[in-house]
Amino acid sequence: MTPYNRAYTFIYYKDIKKSEPFYRDLLGLRLEYESDWVTRFWVTKDYAIGVVQSGRGFLRAMEDKPVILCIGLKDGENIFAMYKKLQDAGVKMHTNEVEFRKTEGRIFFCEDPEGYIVEIVQSPK
Repeated sequence: MTPYNRAYTFIYYKDIKKSEPFYRDLLGLRLEYESDWVTRFWVTKDYAIGVVQSGRGFLRAMEDKPVILCIGLKDGENIFAMYKKLQDAGVKMHTNEVEFRKTEGRIFFCEDPEGYIVEIVQSPK
């Protein structure tokens, strides 16, 4: 057990408002405004992706996005329906379909509005 009770990954956006339709509406994450320049999207009760307006936080948005945000889908959820929902919404997909990998299980990669790669993974049953 660690002494910590929550964790965030902060990503930096040129236009923070572009993050809401993707993370809130398409992925279904709970939105919380920390301030007018930081938005948190809760993945679990103790982990959130924090989106920060470039120029207001510690870092600035950059063209190169050397980060992959990995989100584990619950066993009862339909990963194929999630893939189709994102694809139908015009999200840039980096896999042609949901793939099965021995180690990770069902998996696909897509891109958020700022260009960050998002990996959706579901353990094999």
